[in-house]
Amino acid sequence: MPNAAVAYTVSQLTAFINEAEEQWFAVRSSASDGQSFKFNGDEYRRLPDRFSSRQKIEDYFGRCWSKQLSRFMLCNLDPINYQGRRYVLSDTPEPVPRKVESLKILGQHASRIRVSAVLSGGGAGNKTIRYTLTKTGGRLTIIARTDRPNDYRYARCTS
Repeated sequence: MPNAAVAYTVSQLTAFINEAEEQWFAVRSSASDGQSFKFNGDEYRRLPDRFSSRQKIEDYFGRCWSKQLSRFMLCNLDPINYQGRRYVLSDTPEPVPRKVESLKILGQHASRIRVSAVLSGGGAGNKTIRYTLTKTGGRLTIIARTDRPNDYRYARCTS
């Protein structure tokens, strides 16, 4: 991505948000070929080494998301430790809106960008989501996303 002083284009922001929205699923699906075990009637699959610790997963989410949102995403993955390894449920999560169909830049300033994006992929059809992004050190970070309580990846987590 261009440095923070440069104005971002719709196509650059679309690509960034598409990448960000897929991150939770990338971690979850990376366990599909991993070893599995059953716990309390649920099947869990082992995450690969690149996601073998809480810090590695948070760092991966941190490529696009703020620390707080990265922690919510990690918590909502609901990973468990078993025999020194990190596992996630092997079931298929319900569909949620996650692919940008259209994007409008609402405001772009020296350090922040506000956008509105129509996302597809959810069971209830397209959904309009607003994002606030910061531009620091030549990189973008999503610091706010609307409709978080209705999307299990970003819901406030208590554990």
